[in-house]
Amino acid sequence: MKKTHRAGSIQKRILVITVSCLLGMCAIISSVSYYLFRNYLQRSLIQGTETSLQLLSDTINGSMSDIYQMVRFCQTSRDVATYIENNPNPGSVLSVATYDRIAEEFNNNPSGGYMTRLAVITNAHFLQIVSASYSSTRNLSDEVPQLSFFNELLNCDDYNFSTGFIRDPFYRNGKNVLPVIRPITYKYNSVQGGFLFIEISSDLFTDALKRYATAEDSLVLLTLGEHHYIYENGTLIEIEAFYEPMKDLSSTAMIDGIGIHEIRNSQGAHRIVVTAPLEMPDCYISQIISHTELRNQQLLLWCIVGGVIISILGIGVLLMFMLNRMISVPVTKINDRMQRISTGDFARDTSIEWNHELGDIGRGINDLSENVYLLMNRRLEDEKQKKDLEYKMLQSQINPHFIYNTLNSIKWMATIQGAEGISEMTTALAKLLKSISKGTKLLVPIGEELSLLQDYFTIQSYRYGGTITMDIQVDDESIRELHIIKFTLQPLVENAIFHGIEPKGSGHITIHLYYEPSQEDDAVPTLRIDVTDDGVGMSREKAEQILCTNDEGSSDFFREIGVSNVQKRLQYEFGEEYGITVESVEGKYTTMSIHIPART
Repeated sequence: MKKTHRAGSIQKRILVITVSCLLGMCAIISSVSYYLFRNYLQRSLIQGTETSLQLLSDTINGSMSDIYQMVRFCQTSRDVATYIENNPNPGSVLSVATYDRIAEEFNNNPSGGYMTRLAVITNAHFLQIVSASYSSTRNLSDEVPQLSFFNELLNCDDYNFSTGFIRDPFYRNGKNVLPVIRPITYKYNSVQGGFLFIEISSDLFTDALKRYATAEDSLVLLTLGEHHYIYENGTLIEIEAFYEPMKDLSSTAMIDGIGIHEIRNSQGAHRIVVTAPLEMPDCYISQIISHTELRNQQLLLWCIVGGVIISILGIGVLLMFMLNRMISVPVTKINDRMQRISTGDFARDTSIEWNHELGDIGRGINDLSENVYLLMNRRLEDEKQKKDLEYKMLQSQINPHFIYNTLNSIKWMATIQGAEGISEMTTALAKLLKSISKGTKLLVPIGEELSLLQDYFTIQSYRYGGTITMDIQVDDESIRELHIIKFTLQPLVENAIFHGIEPKGSGHITIHLYYEPSQEDDAVPTLRIDVTDDGVGMSREKAEQILCTNDEGSSDFFREIGVSNVQKRLQYEFGEEYGITVESVEGKYTTMSIHIPART
């Protein structure tokens, strides 16, 4: 027996060691290969992005160099300086000659098409070169100095693009432009006599980006000072910074000046961003490395790793096949035995009680099945005894229909003898008993609940000698078709009589049913039922207590259906947001309000 037991332990150890070795080898090979190959792919993608981004920045820088050249011309041209110094009127010979000279240089500039507006402005006049579609008769010499960024750009030692793209202020439907404002001095001294105003079209950047191929999930960003733009569908869209720098990898850059950072985006994913500076102060062009490209190239890695893993798993399958007869066959028989038990076969099966660990499990399963069978038989016997006790309890109760028939006989005798009060009171009690014995359904129409309440109140009115009165107000007849929990209103009316009116000696109860106004259009309508008495009222503490504890002063007939019981039943059925609220003023009145969804 001990030798067999040890054999079972050895089989288990062989199985565990084999599976562990296979999984360990697969995990190590996969991890090392993935790490090395992923770093190689990532490095290749970064280097490719560096080169592409450098070419893109060179294209943009070339166009900006042309614009800088146009600015230098306007600042150093003798013709422009003469125009600034003389400040001639529009249409004069000097104005026309200066305009022609600027237009000639403008038209010969390779990037002239990206300057939507170029204006040389003095303190009173201006010369403007603009396409026909952006032409404007507005006085630039008066309006440009009023721009919010004018002084900042004019007085800056170098070019300043901190404004980012702005909507053309002199054309209603103009494109986004990048403003440039530079001073122009007099011919023979450095005193500022005017200034140059240029609007650079965003096409300068988008034209270059349109020719820049990127993967579907790779993003290209343009930074102008504190403004960040993302390139989408041929346009630049301003966004808030949506990523957090995590690690600086710029030391691994292949090209000087290129920045490389690991970032975390707003979704928490880590990405690599490559940044190239532009020949514009505080301006950069950036690209977030594509995950799709990296993922696609990783398919080759997984194919290689997959081949190795398949080979290892093949060896594992061979070993598993060898151990199958020693382990798998007994496990299968035990599983079949458990399936038979699940279908109700609890008979002992000695064929699974081998002389090793699996045999111990088999014996345990057989013992368990026998215990379950005995337990089930005992439970069935207990249930039979319980039903016998319930039947005896039912036999000991008075049949409500017998009571109802007896009361009906008393009613007719009272009618014959002219005792109308006894007849009416007996009729109400008979109807009340009939309603109680009529069924066990939880929800009843409100009309039926009101009828039951009328029968109850008829009995109480005779009991108190007509000193209490009650009226029912239904704002909408459709309310009578809605459903409510059976015996909801009676405990509230009983509470109003016993605790509100009885101490006072007489009083009146009002039952008001109406729809509460809804705060939302699609909300389920709420039905409200106010039970108001003009009795002695109660304190706030008593009002809160009555919803939490059963009323020990309730009548014997409805002792188990107190106000707190009604509150619990309403919340169990309709939800915690529904139930009873109490409003009371001592010496004046008490109102108990039922709030339930309006359901038919």
